Amino acid sequence: MLNTKISSIVLKHMKKKLINNTITEEDVAEVLKQIRIVLMDSDVSLIVVKNFIKSIKSKVVDKVIDSKTDPEQFLLNVIKKELIEILGKEQKPINLGKPTKIMMVGLQGSGKTTTAAKLSNYFRNKNAVKPLMVGLDIYRPGAIDQLKQLADEIKVDFYDHGTQNPRQTAIEALELAKNNGNDFIVFDTAGRLQTDEKLIQELIDLKKTINPTDILLVVDAMSGQDMINVAQEFNNKLNLTGIIITKLDSDAKAGVALSLASLLNVPIKMTGVGEKVGSIDLFYPERMADRILGLGDIMTLAEKASDVIDEDRGKKTILRMLSGKMDLEDLLWQVQQMNKLGSLDSVMKMMPGTAKISESQINAAEEKMRVWKILMNSMTLKERRNPSLIRRSLSRRTRIIKGSGRKPDELNKMLNEFEQSKKKMDQIGSMLKKGKNPQSILKNFGN
Repeated sequence: MLNTKISSIVLKHMKKKLINNTITEEDVAEVLKQIRIVLMDSDVSLIVVKNFIKSIKSKVVDKVIDSKTDPEQFLLNVIKKELIEILGKEQKPINLGKPTKIMMVGLQGSGKTTTAAKLSNYFRNKNAVKPLMVGLDIYRPGAIDQLKQLADEIKVDFYDHGTQNPRQTAIEALELAKNNGNDFIVFDTAGRLQTDEKLIQELIDLKKTINPTDILLVVDAMSGQDMINVAQEFNNKLNLTGIIITKLDSDAKAGVALSLASLLNVPIKMTGVGEKVGSIDLFYPERMADRILGLGDIMTLAEKASDVIDEDRGKKTILRMLSGKMDLEDLLWQVQQMNKLGSLDSVMKMMPGTAKISESQINAAEEKMRVWKILMNSMTLKERRNPSLIRRSLSRRTRIIKGSGRKPDELNKMLNEFEQSKKKMDQIGSMLKKGKNPQSILKNFGN
């Protein structure tokens, strides 16, 4: 996988002692070789890889650095700047107009229809627009029904006219939007199995009819290098204004993001990291560079948290934890908030310093959270507020185990770990009140 590898490569292979404080080609040869392998394994275009390595070499080889400068950090800074250069330097926003008219294009299976709903939901919440989603995919069975279901789910307006010519449907939708006050119109065009001349002509005709403020190509992050040729075809015929990368989560190599941004000169505007309608983010090149280097993305994580977590409830929960009053209702709420942020794996990748945590450890933690949530949902509110009731009553434990379909030892383990965590949080709160550093407790908190 592309993420989290490059920084570890630099730390492992970069020579720490330089002759005359000068970086030679020999000093970085193994580093650049390993980076080249990682990029190629992640389906980054060969042209992009060659240019990337060449640019780094030109900026570090024969470079004299200060004796106080860490060679590893110097090289990482150069790599980060090159990544940002490739990814687009700065965040490029969606072109909001009066009205905003977005034309979604892409291959079948790229997540285009779901992304149409995500965009509508995102800008309705962020910019108080009134979206209209328009179904123009008359070829894929169920495509229009899927879009309508998504519109119902997020409670936005929807329009289609069956299998009539998509251009005529677009004309009708524009008129409807004008009369209905819809100022954010998303046109979900037919997904292509491949670049087909007839279907591309349909998109060209739709572009003339809609006069979109943005033409966004939706690309699956796990697409191989063949996607580059497809994207170039779309761009040559439609003059794309932006790209949305979907499925940019734990399994995605993300090499396509580097390749498209570099070769097409079309900005990546947003990214999707899950199936939920809220799992879409603005694309920031610097933040993505940090994630590729394994330096986390704490800013995006903070923004996601502020969007989905009740700040007042969060503060109250923290105070209860530090005062030793935390109960299972508080724990259930915390687990629910974590679920809103996305998979544990995607959250961990945004946190700096987590590169050493293995995938198996993350999977185990995610499974534990899943089991605990099932067990807690099988309890009454009274039991969650007073877990000691469960310990004292065999009938309560039996009912919870039967209702959750879990095992007795899973319930016992959850109650034991919860009590241990509660005691440690109480100790931390006491030390903080006394002005002491709780580092000794924090160090062993997960043990």
